[in-house]
Amino acid sequence: MEAIQAQVRKQTTGNSVRMLRRNGWVPGVVYGKDVTSQSIQINGRELDAALRHQTTNKPFRLVVDGTTYDVMVNELQRHPVMGNILHADFMKIDMNKKIHTSVPLLMTGDPELGVATLVRHNVEVQCLPGNIPESFTVNVDGFNIGDVVLATDLEVPVGVELLVEPTEVLISVLPVKAKSEESIEAEQEAEAVAEKASAGE
Repeated sequence: MEAIQAQVRKQTTGNSVRMLRRNGWVPGVVYGKDVTSQSIQINGRELDAALRHQTTNKPFRLVVDGTTYDVMVNELQRHPVMGNILHADFMKIDMNKKIHTSVPLLMTGDPELGVATLVRHNVEVQCLPGNIPESFTVNVDGFNIGDVVLATDLEVPVGVELLVEPTEVLISVLPVKAKSEESIEAEQEAEAVAEKASAGE
């Protein structure tokens, strides 16, 4: 499992948190059933790099001043414009106990007719932390209008239990919406403006 280094954070006031962020640290908290809630700080670049290589619903090891915890990200707060991590909450887990989490639902391919639409973007599951799938991927190549993908159609790994009804619709192929005359005119006007701009008029 991925290991992330962290330090105990002794100062938790607003000013000290802002100073931490200016110096490249991300303030955070680690907590769990058998661990006292602890304020920590993590190198922002290291945390961002670690989470870039795995989804946030996967477990990893958090090493706080030499003490190792198996954790999962419970919440990440990111800057609305820059996208950098502002705060991270980590939940200590037991790798031998099943947990309830959500797994992203992804699509590949293109339907022969219509547009494939995700009815749900995530699917709830229950399993051991080490068995959590990174995603469920469905190939919609060759699908037609009216085709659907149900929860029972997913390829679910051994040891993973879906917490949705087998007949729940996850993906639906719908007709392409016809463009209104107004939207067509607006597109034509926009194209004309773009052409004039590119011609230097």
